[in-house]
Amino acid sequence: MPLLEIDGLRIYYYTLSGIVKAVDNVSLVIGENEWVSIVGESGCGKSTLAYGVVRLVPPPGRIVSGRIMFRGRNLLSMDREEFRSILGREIGMVFQDPMTSLDPLRRVGDQVAEMFTTHLGIDRGEALEKAGELLEVVGLSRDYINYYPHQLSGGQRQRISIAIAMSLKPKLLIADEPTTALDVIVQDTIMDLIEGFKREGTSILFITHDLALAAERSDKIAVMYAGKLVEFGTVDQVVDNPQHPYTMGLLHSVPDLWGPRRIESIPGYPPDLRDPPPGCRFHPRCRFRIDMCSREEPELIEVEEGHYVACWLRSSGGG
Repeated sequence: MPLLEIDGLRIYYYTLSGIVKAVDNVSLVIGENEWVSIVGESGCGKSTLAYGVVRLVPPPGRIVSGRIMFRGRNLLSMDREEFRSILGREIGMVFQDPMTSLDPLRRVGDQVAEMFTTHLGIDRGEALEKAGELLEVVGLSRDYINYYPHQLSGGQRQRISIAIAMSLKPKLLIADEPTTALDVIVQDTIMDLIEGFKREGTSILFITHDLALAAERSDKIAVMYAGKLVEFGTVDQVVDNPQHPYTMGLLHSVPDLWGPRRIESIPGYPPDLRDPPPGCRFHPRCRFRIDMCSREEPELIEVEEGHYVACWLRSSGGG
């Protein structure tokens, strides 16, 4: 049984200017002790997918249909209290901006300790002691329990967020672009922390626009474009043998410091998800497009064991 199974998930934003189909019929599986990264351009739906798993899609967003099975239980059919007992204890979440996810009016120690008092029912003194121990695990001294979030750097705040998310050693950690706006040294430290938790048995769902960063740490990569999953497989399959033209474009846009390859941008712009193009949503930007691409939407098919792609060229045996 997979740890997390997302099946046919649709998440739409109902705006005054139209319905934005941010996540449109996406299916994805994450196994035990597995690191899966979701990559794609801004606005492709990857963060919305992550928020959907923890049922925190902001209004006017709504989970329209689909299932999210976690250890055999459908998260979407649970009542509020049952889901709250899982969120934090079995599923942890690290948000993109720790300054907005941390309470600016409460000390760091109280925010970390709250996980222990809420889920384990222990008293505040013991919870603060555990909070201090946890801060040391993420590379901060116990003194930081007395600090407020505004007194910390971006990297320190992100470590606090990771400490809160991992306080109860959940089976799944969802990290929504946790290294955005951090310098490369701090970024590497944050990635090392997350990888350390993975070695202890936690599965990772990592959201990023940085394909190179995903390839460095992940077991598998899922590529999203315009609300759709267009390719999924192991790092070796996706990076060394990409099958979707969009994945190829992302790889060609990554600098190669040791090779002759020049950086190539993907022409055009992502579509308006209120009115996406017919057929394959990438076809207006694709240099390999055929007539079928503009008429019918390709299904996600398995082109080799564990490697899936949604592209008419692959479905028809071409390319």
